[in-house]
Amino acid sequence: MPDSLRFNVPIGSYSRFRVTTPCGLAGRGSVIGVPDQPESFYNNGRVDAGLLWFHSGFVEYVVSNALPRNACVTRLEVIAELCSEAPGYCDEWPSDITVSINGIEIGTWTSPGDFGGRRGRFTPQYWSLLDTQYGLLKRWSVTPDAACIDDIPIAPVRIGQLALETGDVIAIRFEVRPNARNVGGLNLFGASFGDYGQDMAISLEYDIGAESI
Repeated sequence: MPDSLRFNVPIGSYSRFRVTTPCGLAGRGSVIGVPDQPESFYNNGRVDAGLLWFHSGFVEYVVSNALPRNACVTRLEVIAELCSEAPGYCDEWPSDITVSINGIEIGTWTSPGDFGGRRGRFTPQYWSLLDTQYGLLKRWSVTPDAACIDDIPIAPVRIGQLALETGDVIAIRFEVRPNARNVGGLNLFGASFGDYGQDMAISLEYDIGAESI
């Protein structure tokens, strides 16, 4: 069995962002900053965010590369609850959401909509039922063979292309590109919003002493 590492990444802990309106952040007890002002993404309260949203652009996270010396990564996974961003909510509102690792695109998922109509299992009571409530839990993965979304091959990217063994950090980007076919925004859920009660997570499986794949 390979060894493994897992990082739970609060959604407000991004290191870089560029977003367009409508956009905003919300915590367990209140909205953070001022909705539809991108500068609110600098607000110190962002560390407590349980939901963030934007129309187009990206948020990027970095985690410390804690791999042991001589590790060879055999699998990477990124798991997150997310959906599109529509006015209020709309179950039929497609959006092309792209995930990249260390600057390498590992797959674009077309979210079918922005989900509401009933309260998310973990969405706080103050949050209006007229707005986004929950997302879908999606899993991006990369192996020596391909990049996958929910174990379905989606891109000819192999784990060795991500240079996971060499850098001090691992960068994870969630993006809706302004030139995408479906520019329908992004809602990203943390532990205090949505249906799954968990932060975004990245996990690595690795062997010690094997050659890079």
